[in-house]
Amino acid sequence: MISYLKGKMKYTISKKANEKIEKDMELICEEIKKSIPDTISIILTGGFSRGEGPVKLINKKYYPYNDYDIQVISKTKLSKEDSDRLSIEISKKLGYKGIINFYPFKKEEQKLQENFYIDLKVDTPNDLKKLLPRIRTIELKKYSYILFGEDVRDLIPEYKLEEMPLSEGAKLLLDRMSQMIEYFSKEDKHDKEFLTYIIQQAYAAICTSLLLVSGKYEIGYKNSMLIFKKNYKTDFPELFKVIPSLDKKIEEFIKWKIDPKKLPNKDVVKEWFIARDSILEVSKYFFNNFLKKEINNITDLSKNILEMRKDFYMPYLKEIIKKKSGINFSNISVIFLPILTLIMKYKYYKRLKSLGITYKRLFFNSSPDLIIFASLIYLITGIENNESENIEKSRILLKKVYPVKSENWEDLSLEYANAYIAFFLQKI
Repeated sequence: MISYLKGKMKYTISKKANEKIEKDMELICEEIKKSIPDTISIILTGGFSRGEGPVKLINKKYYPYNDYDIQVISKTKLSKEDSDRLSIEISKKLGYKGIINFYPFKKEEQKLQENFYIDLKVDTPNDLKKLLPRIRTIELKKYSYILFGEDVRDLIPEYKLEEMPLSEGAKLLLDRMSQMIEYFSKEDKHDKEFLTYIIQQAYAAICTSLLLVSGKYEIGYKNSMLIFKKNYKTDFPELFKVIPSLDKKIEEFIKWKIDPKKLPNKDVVKEWFIARDSILEVSKYFFNNFLKKEINNITDLSKNILEMRKDFYMPYLKEIIKKKSGINFSNISVIFLPILTLIMKYKYYKRLKSLGITYKRLFFNSSPDLIIFASLIYLITGIENNESENIEKSRILLKKVYPVKSENWEDLSLEYANAYIAFFLQKI
């Protein structure tokens, strides 16, 4: 039995910030044990479990950036709705709004001091055995910290970083581009501090995805940044010619994340556009390698993302079928893809209904997330001109999965954020 031991964990590079995080962990553990009496284990994962947790000192008070990743193992399963409810309750007791601050999305409300939430997952020991080949699975097994209870991490399957599917990098790049859309405002409604954090997230995704391509990725912001810095020019000569300073930008923003004092650049909007151009260029390179398709422009990128269902989902689908049947059906797993798509459509529409959105429009043979991501590529490139052709292309795609009414970039970006949140804040 490993119990929660006060003062035995370094969450950040700041001793005083560690004291604040320590108190937060105590409260989180007590609230979870109260609400889930049959809790077996409470595990902290993510940056705070490795001593790389980002915090900011504002008016003599430390604020954690973004979230605490908390994995609870209990004897009984807790629904996504119940775990979200508990997450919000605990977040409020810590002085934050929690995930309730995300939908419907309002850019002016996304402040650093308020955007914090607890990313709370509640599973059973049997669920641990079924975890898929994801980076977060390896983080949970090998780079996490037991806050309370038994160490049940030996139940988690053994995966190797060098064997991670490139789907991991694809999802990461698209998620971070989505965040860039969510938190940027042409009307300056964004919080500069938090938008800088989002820019950093984009550079971290670039670093991770490219290191997955080269087979050199390692867990940890600083570790991966140093590896990328050492190998960028030799491993990615094509990208180096186009973005010669990419390794320096990654280093600058990763260092700022770990110790976020003054902003790397007061002109955050300028930095956003630099990061936007970089992540798009890297995405063309990455998806070219991932999908084995020639991707030369934005149209190619959006089209191939829309049609990447097999490449994107097959690594996970094979593992799911193998764990359920005990047999490796690699050659016939593809026949289950249409079923998976139907399930995702159903869950998404059910989620929209729970949010008070009735939308019965049928869309073509793709899953909602890929349509949303295909729309993203046009939206993030249509920002310079509100009347651009790319905004219309984005709107047409997004309308297949969400009741879009907007014509201009600012409003359409809000509808994109709501569609994205509706899909990804559910349990798939």
